[in-house]
Formats: sequence, structure tokens, C-alpha cells
Amino acid sequence: MNKVFAYTGVGNSPSITVVNYPSFEKLVTMKGGAKLEYISMEFSSSEYLATISGIPEFQLTIWYVNYSRGIPNIKCALSLKGLAPNGLSFNPANWRQMCVTTESEFTLWNIEQSHETFMLKKQCVPLLYEDGRLGDVVSRTSTRLSKATVDLPRSSIAGVIGRDADRFQEYEDSMNRCKPVCHCWTPSGDVYVGCAGGQLLRVSAHFCLMLISACSVSSLSAISMQEGSLRCLALHKNGLFAAGDDGILRHLEIQNDIIRFGESVHLGCPVTSMHFNSTHHHLAIGSSKGSLNVFSPGEPAKLKPLFDVHFGCFVAVDVLSPGTDDVVTLREDGEVQVWNMVTAKLKSACPIGFQCFSLAASPICHAAFIGSAAGYLFMMDLSNLETPRVVGRIHLHKGPIKHIVVTKDGRFILTASNDGSIFVVDARASENFETLGFVSMPGDVQALSTIVNEKEGFTKVVATANSTDKKEMGATKLIHFNLPHHLATDVRIKHASLKGDFKQEIIDRMMFNFITPSFGAAIMEGNAAFFLAQTTKEIHKIMLPTEPPKKARDKDSYLHPSGEYPGHQLVGGKLTLSPHLKWLASIGRDGYVSLRAVGALDRPISINTHNFRCGGVQDIAFSADSQKIFTTGLDGTLACYTWNYTPTGLSKAKSAIEAVQNKIGSLLKEQTFQDKALRAMADWSMLNTVSRPGSATEKQEKVIECCWLKQAIVEEDSQYSEVKQELRTDIRDMRRTLQSMMKENAQVADVEKLTHHEFDLDMEEQARLQAEEDAEISRIREDKEFENLAKMYLADLIKRECWDEMEVKGRGILAFNSPLTVANYPMRPRSKEEMADIEKVKIRRQIELEDLRMRKEFAEVVNKTSTVSMKEDEDPNDDDPPEGKEKPSTTGSLGAEFGGGSDLFYSQFALHTREQKMNQVVLLEDAIHRIKKAFNEEFVDVYKKKEQEISKIQEKNKRIKKILADLDMPIEVYEPEMGVVEKPELLLTVNDHEVKVEKFLTPEQRKKLEEEKKLEDERRMKEKGDNWRDRGLDQMMGGVLEIKKEDELKKDVPVPAFMTNKAEEEWSEDDKKAVQEYERKVKELNEEREKHRKQLEMELKKLQGVIQENAQLFDDSLYQLFLRKVKTEMVINQEELKILRIRYSLLKEEEFSNREMELLDTLEFKKQIKTSATEAAVESKKHVDAFRNDYEILVAEDKVMDKAFKREFSDVSPVYVDQLYKLFRRRPRGTDTPVFDPSSGNPFSERPSTAHLNEASKGMLETAMVDLDKDINCPEGLDISVWERMCLYRRQKIESENLVKQKALVLADMTAFLQKRQEEDEILKNEIEDLNEEVGRLKDNQQRFICNLEVQLLLKQGQVEVDPGIFIPDYRSSLLLHRNVVEDLNTRIRQLGESKISSMMESKDFRKGIIQLEWEHKKMTMEMEDLQNKMRDIQNLKVTREIQAYLNEDDYDSKKGQEISTLEETILLQKQHHEKNIAEKKRAIKEMRKLLTDRSDENHALSGELGELNVSVNERRHIQEVNADKRSDAGRDERYRQIVQRRKLVDLAKAQAQEVAVLRAEVERLRMRTFPALVQLEH
Repeated sequence: MNKVFAYTGVGNSPSITVVNYPSFEKLVTMKGGAKLEYISMEFSSSEYLATISGIPEFQLTIWYVNYSRGIPNIKCALSLKGLAPNGLSFNPANWRQMCVTTESEFTLWNIEQSHETFMLKKQCVPLLYEDGRLGDVVSRTSTRLSKATVDLPRSSIAGVIGRDADRFQEYEDSMNRCKPVCHCWTPSGDVYVGCAGGQLLRVSAHFCLMLISACSVSSLSAISMQEGSLRCLALHKNGLFAAGDDGILRHLEIQNDIIRFGESVHLGCPVTSMHFNSTHHHLAIGSSKGSLNVFSPGEPAKLKPLFDVHFGCFVAVDVLSPGTDDVVTLREDGEVQVWNMVTAKLKSACPIGFQCFSLAASPICHAAFIGSAAGYLFMMDLSNLETPRVVGRIHLHKGPIKHIVVTKDGRFILTASNDGSIFVVDARASENFETLGFVSMPGDVQALSTIVNEKEGFTKVVATANSTDKKEMGATKLIHFNLPHHLATDVRIKHASLKGDFKQEIIDRMMFNFITPSFGAAIMEGNAAFFLAQTTKEIHKIMLPTEPPKKARDKDSYLHPSGEYPGHQLVGGKLTLSPHLKWLASIGRDGYVSLRAVGALDRPISINTHNFRCGGVQDIAFSADSQKIFTTGLDGTLACYTWNYTPTGLSKAKSAIEAVQNKIGSLLKEQTFQDKALRAMADWSMLNTVSRPGSATEKQEKVIECCWLKQAIVEEDSQYSEVKQELRTDIRDMRRTLQSMMKENAQVADVEKLTHHEFDLDMEEQARLQAEEDAEISRIREDKEFENLAKMYLADLIKRECWDEMEVKGRGILAFNSPLTVANYPMRPRSKEEMADIEKVKIRRQIELEDLRMRKEFAEVVNKTSTVSMKEDEDPNDDDPPEGKEKPSTTGSLGAEFGGGSDLFYSQFALHTREQKMNQVVLLEDAIHRIKKAFNEEFVDVYKKKEQEISKIQEKNKRIKKILADLDMPIEVYEPEMGVVEKPELLLTVNDHEVKVEKFLTPEQRKKLEEEKKLEDERRMKEKGDNWRDRGLDQMMGGVLEIKKEDELKKDVPVPAFMTNKAEEEWSEDDKKAVQEYERKVKELNEEREKHRKQLEMELKKLQGVIQENAQLFDDSLYQLFLRKVKTEMVINQEELKILRIRYSLLKEEEFSNREMELLDTLEFKKQIKTSATEAAVESKKHVDAFRNDYEILVAEDKVMDKAFKREFSDVSPVYVDQLYKLFRRRPRGTDTPVFDPSSGNPFSERPSTAHLNEASKGMLETAMVDLDKDINCPEGLDISVWERMCLYRRQKIESENLVKQKALVLADMTAFLQKRQEEDEILKNEIEDLNEEVGRLKDNQQRFICNLEVQLLLKQGQVEVDPGIFIPDYRSSLLLHRNVVEDLNTRIRQLGESKISSMMESKDFRKGIIQLEWEHKKMTMEMEDLQNKMRDIQNLKVTREIQAYLNEDDYDSKKGQEISTLEETILLQKQHHEKNIAEKKRAIKEMRKLLTDRSDENHALSGELGELNVSVNERRHIQEVNADKRSDAGRDERYRQIVQRRKLVDLAKAQAQEVAVLRAEVERLRMRTFPALVQLEH
């Protein structure tokens, strides 16, 4: 409405400047709303401005701007608590409503006003989840077993206190909610909100949030809202327009929160802003690519492009020859722009059409060279600055060209990329920008710099590269080489290969290493180069060596700086030298440009050119005379700086200018020549492809252009294809020969075999592969060593934590004959602090017990009679504990029976204070420790017992093995041993047999093992020699020290010699006696052997039985230990359950405490707000009273003006006074002229804002007053001076009335403001009262919770009468009763049951008789019904002829026999007749077959005749069709009549046949009526 706009900057205490449009006059400058920056501003429909500051305060400020006076005023300000908004707007229909959106909040603000007092009221609207749900508040369910539960908020449970407790639910919310990105107001006060996920929300005036869904899509558009499609919203009378990242403008018609898609327009680029003009006839649409379009709803050509400015950031800058007039820049999308240095205006622009990275201008012609992301080098002709054009393109690199350097003499162009090569191109247009070759680089090129040496005739090039994976760390290598000026002459012979790489002796290439990674490069005379260090961020000066290093990693290969100078604050940057090589400039990511003289590098001059938040300075360029410096940054700006010289600096500048002028003069002739050649070049287009010079690819018309190096490889292949084919053939033959030789080698003897490496022909390759293999082995070995070291450390850590520091180490016991395993309890040693806590608790508890005992001595004694009565009531069967001790049922565990008992425990019914509960937890933990310790002692006894059993079994196994060896029985002996479970320390030792892989031995270890093996073999050889001990034992005692019976039984009886030498007939008497003696000894020996064997078998069985018996006894004892372990686990779980319950109660008490602190904090906060609200209400009431007094005075003055009219005109005739008074009372009539055009698309045309109404009414009133003040309305004869005086007085009266109306409105606003403050005060008062009540209830609940203890009870099986639930029984509605009550009740129930059973038996017997009688009655009834049915069947029986014959014939059987014989004869005759018929049929069939054959022959003959007839018929039909028109159809009607008559006759015959069938059925029915029927008799 006011036609103004505002802008601001970034810095300390930034100011806002309001500028008039279109005069661009500065109206107001506002300060004080931010410390560092503003992030959002919005004008209202009146004279108010809302701003939101950024870091650190994030403050929302409302300004009142009086444009006429130029005085701003801050009306109110409020902090947003660190929330950075992405949207801010006023309600166009009501400036008192504002909307602020962030990614996580949607907030509506109401501006309440009381004259000069303003107040902001906030209303947060909860955002929906992405699926459209609002979300549920999750509360913790009670886990207590009693009825007394208290619900606490989750913030108290989490321990959050203070202001963060209100936002705890937001912190806990893990689901994704809608993220607002844009919004717009509606005339009704609702707000449409567009979200990042494509959701469209509507916030009603009652702060209700709902999701608007898509119902249907019209035929004009089938596009739904996706993620990012609602970045901008604009409201129109016809609907809502939305656009976003997808570049589609959608027209949404919303009815009843349902979207209907209308028309859609494709823009082709993401939309970032959108706004209607004042008439809503045109919609301006801005995109992120810099284009601005105008959309006109309702017009045929709806979308019109307004202009398309450039969107990309500057990536490079350079000066255009001669270097003092124009500068050329490059943007990231390939837009080349030419700027005038003096006027700073854009002269021309030329788009490349591709993404570009680098730019360089030629010093000898008006040409620019651009490097693209695809590796192309573009050449642009700028000789005519008005119409720049592209004249060529070369595909050099595989990757993007990031560096382009043109030598100072304009001879060479050097390009570099990340493909590891630097290409050299002839920079002269006369040579058609010929590609000369390339130089290989060890990695990505980071920087390039050149210097021309005219004396020696070469150009030195310095390049830095990164050969590691971390490219962002800077360059690690430096390569410098020389390009001779005659390089373009006969360039082919200077290539090392057809690929185009230069020979080493031509370029003298050297490579060195940086000590620290570096950025940028600048070389000057004297082989001095400058770099930016990555670690220190300083500028290093390095003197380049003239000799290459001997090795790549030699010490000489590392470059050490000769000087270090101040650099930049952030890592990275570039370096460049001025054209006269006297000044060094450096740029960095910190946004600064540092300039220094080469002779004074430690005294830099720094200027802040670009914002470091956007990436700092991107590129820098000097003008040819070094008087101007141009910089570009990623913030999208191009800056130009000029020198402000001192007298000393002015003289230096003059020298630089003179040097440049001399250079320009020397290059003038060359420049003219090259410009002429450049203008003669044709325009480049996509159809023209550039190939290598002299190649055959020029003949190809439409080919895909490949890079220069690939073309070189193709040319080499085509030129040497025959040579390569011959080499491949020779290599194949050689391979076959070697393979045959290796096969022959494999078949020869091992002595004659050659090793595999002897067949290697390329020894150098073999050595290289061996070196690579050794290096890889070393690397793998080093990795494995580090891995093993890590595993060893981890193993040591686990061993220390889980084994060394354990007081009782975990182990188990396995049974001998079952899978039963029992483990002990691993226990850590208790620390000194734990022991001190236990001791302190014990002493404190002992003091408490002693104090309790002393109190009981002075207490009253209980009445003896009551004691006696209590003893009589007790059950004599109860096992009551001694006096002063509780039963296990009330203690809640059986810990006392398992070593965990103590007299220091608190009773479960006496744990009320927090200190008692904490002491009880300490005592219970000590009891658990004692229970585990007691079990471990039993475990140790059983463990020792098993060790003893194993040792006994091993001793017996020695005897068993000896017996089995004597008996020669291959039986496996049971050998029990301790496993890993029983001896975990075995895991800490790795034996050799456990390692499944071959052990790696170093050469030293192998040598040592061979020596040990050699010594062992020598020792064994010595032992096999002459041993006098063994020889003496064999000769004197038969080789044994003790003679055993078993050994003697093994010896056989010696056979007499004659038994083998003589025949049995030749034996003498002595021989026979000797044989008898031999046989007797053999028999006795066998008997002894058999007896000994039986003894051994009996001993074996006995030993095995003893082993089995002992193992079973041990298994039984282990089973008892297992049962003990189960019970111990049960007891430990009982104690731990008690600990958990106590800790739960402690946690609950802490939650109560947190809730109480939270309520008290909230109460204090509410009291502070209440105090402020009360003060605000009192202050507002004072202002209202004061303003009301002023208003009443103003009203009275207005009335006085009306009454004083006649006094003012007392000098006028009364007749004129009455007429003047009527005219004085006359007021301009109100017009219905709308503020906005009703035909416009403005949705607020029917509900304009108050400011618009006031402005319109003021203008209309002034127009109407001018009409009333005209002389034509003056009464006739009245003096003009009187009329003018009356008009002036009337104007004063109307102004007074308007002022009264304005004051009345202000008074109404102030009264409403006062009423709201009073209502707020009353609401706060009620909230404080509610908080006090809630604090009281919380304390009551806390006290009830402390007194209502939860105890753990042990009940025997059968004493729990609660139905089990799904998991555990629910005891919340249960009662705990004494056992006698239940037993008495069971006795009474038993008595009543017995009496009921007796009465039921009597009733059963009586009922039995009744049932028997009923059964007999039912039986007789059924017999009667059966007889009646039989009688009815007899009556209804039909008497047929057969029945009559049966009744009439005396001998019915004989008659039946005659009928049967007759039937048999009939069957025989019929059978004969059937056979005769079959023979007749067969004969007929035979005749039919014969006839069939004849007929088939006739048909065959007729088929031939049929074909002829068909031909004749077709001929006749054709003739008939030709003559059809000429012939009359006189017989057609007659034939049709006959057909119709025949059809009628057929229908008549069918009808008569149906009538005959009906008549036959009727005759049959009448005939059946003559049959006799028996009538049923009624009884």
C-alpha cells in the first residue's frame, strides 16, 4: 500500500533501510532490532514492520514506521527462544494477526494494543504427523500390585524439572511430523500451510489444524502433490496456486477441505517465490535459475517469461586483452560475461550451454578459453564484444577441466584435470589452436603456474598434484618441467609415442614431494615458488631444485621451505603474481585477499572481499597495469578494487604501468594478426567435431566426439595394426613352446626338473612381481600383527575383567553318567567402599535395635489374658518361629535357610523412610552375597570330591589296562578328565594340537628347530650303541629286576629236543617218560593260565563295578547339589525381587519429589506472571481512565462547537443563520465505492484491511467536502466571506467529530485490552489455586504411598485362591486372610455339602420311581400307536389281481410252478428267435457293406461330376447376376406366399398334436377313476 521496500545487511548491530519505490529515496533507517543479522522481514498492510533477528537472540520485533516523519519506533519485541523461522507474514485483512513458521512449529501471534502499549500473544498449533494423525499422549501404566496407584506425567518420571518439562513430549516424540515451508492467509482468517512432504494443511481461526486431502484430478492435470511440490502458495479468488521444486504451477480448488486439481503449468525449473500484483490479474513467479515469469489466470497465453537473468555463481575471472578496459567472467552454468572496468556494466554475455569450471584469456588476442565439466576446452572470439561467439571446442580430458593457464607471451595454453594429465595447446588462433601433447601427472592436479624465460627460450611450468585418496587435504607432490618455445615446430618428433606424451629430454620433467600438503602455486624468476601450507596455513617460499632426485622417496625429493610468511585463517586458497611480477596476491576461504610485495612478504595488506560463510574468495585477477584487482566468490558477487597509493606507492605503480605499456606496444602487431585470424574462424556448432591434426577422423560426419588421448590410441592401433598382429602371433607361439617345455619338465625325474621361475623370460617383470608380492606379504603380515595385537589386548582385557579380578572364578561340574551340569556363582571381591557401607549399615541397625529394645523395657506390658486367648487361637500345627523372629511367609524369602539370614533386617511392614529402604537394600545385597558364598562352599566340596574320584578312577584304570593287556582284550577304558567347563583356565592356554593351521616360522626359528632335531638324532644314536647297564641286566637277571607270576605264566614249557629230531617209534623209555613229564607240565601250565585268567576277569569286573558305583554315588551327590542350586536360585531371585520392589518405591518417591518440584516451580512461575498481569491490568486501568477523561473532554468540546454556532454567526441575519445551520449540519453521504476492484481476483476485495478502508474513506471525505464547499451550495444573497467562514467552521466540526470517532475506537480497544488483562489475571488466579490444590493432592498421594507398603509374601501351594492370568496372577483385587478363617469356612462348606448330598440321594430315589412310571407309560403309548398304524395299513392295502388269485386259489404254489415252466419255454423260443435275428442282421450288414462300397464308388464318380456342375453353376450364376436387372421377378411373390402358408400349416399341426396329447391324458385319468378303492374306517 505504501510502495516501499526494506533491506538490511550482516554485521554488528545491522540497520534496516526503508526505500521508496520507484524513486528509491531512503525514507527511514532503523536500528536496534538485532545484534548480528536479520533473517526475516515483512510489511503489514499498514505502517507496521515485523522483523526476526538471527543468532544469538532470535527476536521478533514489531516496528511502527511513520514514513512522513521518517521516525521508526519499536512497539514490542519478544524472543523466539532459538527457533529460526522460515516464514513470516501479516494477515492482509487484519494487521493484528501474524504467522511465524519453523520446521518444527506453527505459531500464530496476536498483537494486542492499548493506545501506545503493544503486547504479543502466542498461540502454538501442534503439527500433524506425516500420515495425518495429530498424535496421542502416551502415559505410563501402573505396574504396582495394589489398588493405590498415582499417575504422574512423563516429565516427572524422566526427572525433567523446570521450563523443559513443558517441551518434554516434543523431545520424546520420535515420529516425523509435517514441516511447514510456506503459508498464506484467507479472508476468513484461516491459514493454508504447505509442508515439505507435499501435505497441505489448514489452520482455522479457532486454532484447529486439519489435513487437506486430494479428492479427484480433473482431465486437465494428472499431477499429484509430491515431496517439495508446495514451496510457494498464492491465494486467488478462483482458488489456491501452488508451486515447488518440481517446477509445476498447480491450481487447487479447495471445498470442504478436499482438493480438486485444476489446470497446471509446467515451468521447467524449481519455483522459489510467487506473488500476485495488487489487482491479482498477474502472478509473478521466480525460480532458482534466475528466471521470472508472469502468469495470468483466465488469459489464453497464461505464462509469459518476463526475463531470464543468470543464476550461477562466479567461478573464474580474467582480464581481456589489452587488460585495461574489459574483464571477462565465467559462471558455473557456462555463462561467459564481459564487463567494462570503468562503468562496471555488463557489455555482453554468451552461454556455453554446459557446466564449466575454469577460464583464461589470451594476452595476444581477444580470445577466452573455457574448461567444461565434461573435459572440453572451448575457444571464444571476443574481438567484437557486442556479439561474442564460440569458434571451437576440443575434447582433452576425461574429467572436468579445473585449471587453465595461458602463458604470459600467449604461446601456450595449459589445461589440467583429475585424470592425471596436463595438456599443452597452441594458444595462437593462426595455428587453429592446435593440441601439441600432454604431460603425465601422478594424481589430481591441484594448481598450475607458469613463467616465461625469454632469454633461454622456454616456459617453466610448476604443477602440484595429490596422489592420495584424500583430495581435499591439498597437493602432496610438485612437478615442474620446461616447454621450449619451438615446441610447436615438428611436434610429432617430440612425442614419446603416438599418444602425444612429450619426451623426457624435451621437457626436462622433475618430480618432488611436499613435506606438508599445500594449496595453490605461484612461480617467479629465480626458480622461487610460493605455496599455501595445509597444516600451518602459512605461505611457504620454496627454491626449486635444478637436478631431479635419485629416488622417488629419497630425502632429496622432499622440498623444505626457505621462508614462511603469514597466510589465511582457513585452510585452502590460491596464489597469483601481478603482471609485472612484483606483487603476490593470495586468496582464501576466509573471504580475505592478501597482497604483499615480493621483497616484503611479511607485511601483507588484507581486505575482506567476500563472505566466508559462502566459501570465501573463488578467483582473483590483476588488470594488465596492476591498478585494479578483480575477485569473485561463491556469494555470487564480482568485486573490483583500486589502489589508494601513498607517494612511495605511486612511483611503484608508475613503473608497473610503464612496463605494461611497453609490453602492449610490443604485442600490438601480434595481437592484430591473431585477432584477424580469430575473426576468420567459423562459428562452432554441435555438428562440428574437433579431431587430432592429420588424423583420418576428419572424414567422419556424425560421430561421437571422444577425448584427444583416446583418438591417439585409435590412430596408433590403426597405424601399427600389422606389427601388433605379428607380435601377438610370436607371443602366442612362444607361449605354446614354453607350455610344451613345462609339460616335458613335469614328466622328467626330480633331479632333472627345473624350478618354475627358470621358465620366466622377463626377469625384470619377475623381479617387479616378486617385489610387489614381498611388499604385499609385508603389508598383510603387518596388518595381521596389528590385528593379533588388538586381539591380544582384548583377550587380556577380558581375562583381567572376567578372570583375574574374580574372587571366585566361574566353573562348573559335570556328571559322569548324565548330561547334568552344575555351575557355581562367580563373585568379584567387594571393594572397600562396599564393605564400609555394609559395616556402617550394620552398626546403625544394631543401634536402632538396641534403642528399640530399651524402649520396650519401658513400654506397657500387654494384658496376660489377651496373650492367653491369642495362644489358644493359634493353630497347634503351625511351626511358629522363636519369639522376636518373623516367619518366612512374612519375610518374603527363605534366605535364612540358605545362609542369608540376619537379625538386622527391617520388617517389610516397617519400611517407611527412604533411609530405611536404602539400608534394607544394602543388607539384602549382603545376604545375597552370603547365600552365594554358602553355595560356593558346598560346590567346592563336591568339586574336590570329583577330583578325588577321578584320581581313584585313574589308579584303578592303570590296573584295568594291565589286566586288559594280560587278557589281550581290545576294550576301551573309560578315562574321565576335567574339561573346559570344570577347568576354565584351560581356555587361557593354547596347545599345539588346537591350532589347525600351519605355524609360520621365521628363518631363525627354522634354523633353531633344525639344530635341535640334529642334536636329538645324535642322542638317540648314542643310546642305540653299547650300554653296559642293559647288557648286564640281560645276562644276570634276564632283563628284569623282579620276577612276576604273570611273566612266568607267559613262558611256555620247553619242548624236549628229541621230539623234533626223532620219530615217535624211535623213542626210548626215558624219552617216553620225558614226554609224559612234558605233557604234565603243559597241562599244569594251561590250568594255571586259565585260573589266572579267571582271576583277572573277576578283578576286572570288580574294578569296573567299583568305578561305576563310585561314579553313580558322585552323580547322586551332584544331583543333590543341583537341587540345592535350584533352591538357591529361587532364594536369590526372592531377595532380588525384594530389592527391585524397594528400588521401585525409591524411584517412585523420587518421581513424587520431581513432580512436587515441577509443580512448585510452575507455581512460582505462575505467581510471577500473575504479578506482572496484575501490574499490567492496574497500569492499563490507569491509562483507560486517563484516556476516558480526555475522550469525555473532547466530546464536550465537540458539543460546545455545535451549540456555539449561532454565537459564531451572530452578525448574520437569523434567516441566513437557520439556512447556514442546516448546511452546517449537512454531512457527506457515504458511497459504496469499493476499495478494490470487485472484478479483480483479489480474495480480500470484499474484506479490505483497516488501513485500506481508512485511506479510501479519507480520500472520499475530502472529495465530498470539496463538493459541499462549492459556491453553488451557498444561499442566495449571502456574503462569500460568511460562506467561507461557515465552511471552515464546518470542516473544523467534521474534523472534531472524526477525532471523537477515532478516540472512541481507541477507547474501545483500550477497554477490550483492559478486559483481556483482567481475564488473564483471573485465569492466572484460578491456575494458581489449581496448582495449590494439585500440590496438596500430590502430598496426600505421596503420604498414602509411603504408608501403603507393598510386601512380599511366601505362600504354600494350595493357599493361593486367585485364578492365574496370562502371565502371572493379578492380585490387585485380592485379600490376604488368616488360614483359620479359610479352614473354618471349608469345614462349614463340607458340612453343608454332606447334608446336600443326602437330600439329593433321597430326591434321586423318588425321581427314579417317577422316571420308571413315565417310561412304562411311554412304552404303552408307543405300542398303541404301532397297532393303529398296522390297522391303517391293512385298510389302505390295494387288492390286486395277484392278491385275489392268491386268496382264491387253493394250490397257489403249483400254479406258480406252471407259470414258471411256461416262461422258461418262452425264453428258450425267444433265444432261438434272437439267434436267427442275429444271423439275419449279419447277412444284412454284409449286404450293406457291399452296397456301401458301391455307393462310395458312385460318390467318387459323382464328385468329379459335381466339380463340373459347380463350374457350370457358377457360370450360370454369373450370367444370372448380369441379367438379373433385365429379368422380371414375377415368381418371387408366389414363392414367398407358399413358404408362409407352409409355415402356418406346420404351426397348426403342432398345436393339434398338443391338443391330442392333452386329450389322451384326460382319457387315462378317467379310466383310472374306475379302479376300486378301499375307504378308511373311522373308529
